Amino acid sequence: MSFLESLAKPAWIPPDWAFPVAWFSLWTLQAVSLLVLLNSERSGRGLALGLLAAQFVAAVAWQSVVFAPGRLAFAAWWLVAVLVLVVLATVAAWRVEWQAGVLIAPTILWMSVATTLGFALANLNPNA
Repeated sequence: MSFLESLAKPAWIPPDWAFPVAWFSLWTLQAVSLLVLLNSERSGRGLALGLLAAQFVAAVAWQSVVFAPGRLAFAAWWLVAVLVLVVLATVAAWRVEWQAGVLIAPTILWMSVATTLGFALANLNPNA
């Protein structure tokens, strides 16, 4: 049994299949947003691209944090940072091309769920 499988989980946790489906969908939308931004010549494009890249890297790097015992609280706070980066990326992209912001925006909802889940896991498993 893996570390994550051994944890107590809240009743409202999404089913296992939802995670890869959600991330694949969100990253596809972000890739399209990236293309929109790359094709724009408006000011603020560099900031939007940088924030989009930063939130992607932070989200991927989070996996190395959460899949180890004793890091649930740290992983939950990491998700807060990712959520902040996603919000900033959405706003920055929206200011350059509104379509790019709209494409990133659904990630805010998913990251809100993920962050809430991260804190729920940390609270339900204080010694994990």
